[in-house]
Amino acid sequence: RNSRHVTLSQVGAQILPLAAQVDELKNKIRVAAAKQSSRAKTILSIASIPVMAQYNITGLLAKFQREYPQITLEIMECERQEIMDMLESGKSELAFYRRGLEAEEGLEYLEVCRDNLVAVVPKSHPLAKHDSIALMDLKDEPLLFLDQRTGFHHLYSTLCKGAGFVPNIAYTGHRPENIVALAAQNMGVALLMKRHTDYVANPDVVCIDVVPIVESTVCLVRRKNGSPGQLAQCFWEFVREHRQIDSASESMAEESELHCNS
Repeated sequence: RNSRHVTLSQVGAQILPLAAQVDELKNKIRVAAAKQSSRAKTILSIASIPVMAQYNITGLLAKFQREYPQITLEIMECERQEIMDMLESGKSELAFYRRGLEAEEGLEYLEVCRDNLVAVVPKSHPLAKHDSIALMDLKDEPLLFLDQRTGFHHLYSTLCKGAGFVPNIAYTGHRPENIVALAAQNMGVALLMKRHTDYVANPDVVCIDVVPIVESTVCLVRRKNGSPGQLAQCFWEFVREHRQIDSASESMAEESELHCNS
């Protein structure tokens, strides 16, 4: 360089085309990042218990997608503890979750569907003629349970022990349809939720209500101390408006919530 002219050195001439490539690559990275950022804003991640069709969760998802086609739903099917971990870590703001016998203080619940415990027996079983049975009636029966991953194994074991006996567990498995099929083959009496058995609709078994009634409530949940994003809030209000529960059930749920909080 002198007072009037600037020329590239030999090294500069070698570097210049590389610098141009770096500048072009930088622009491509910015465009890709912008596209991904835009896409991320339209994705709503929701954790859910695997049995979605039985509780019309799939129906709610389909209705929401038709009304908000610009939002991509990412549904992560997992069991109880995984759902809690996702809510805690923020990986998911919302979850379809089976409420336990007692409400967890850190969660806000929006009831979607209620269910109750039934005993599933083959049509030839002596109990098949009963309209309802007590858990104590099953103390000498081999029992078929859902496995530990579902959370039901612990619930059923606790209920049996509360009724005064240790359950004779003949089988545990992860899929309700397999357990119903085994009950139909006289392998034992299955304890399941009624909507599980209704969905399977096996003609070779009879489902009998367990008394006192043991209810299970499937809810949309979120953390109380969280600040929901726009998409999560939109979905929450959509479910509130479109869930199909009768007014009596909703009133009971609200009374139960008030009792839990008092």
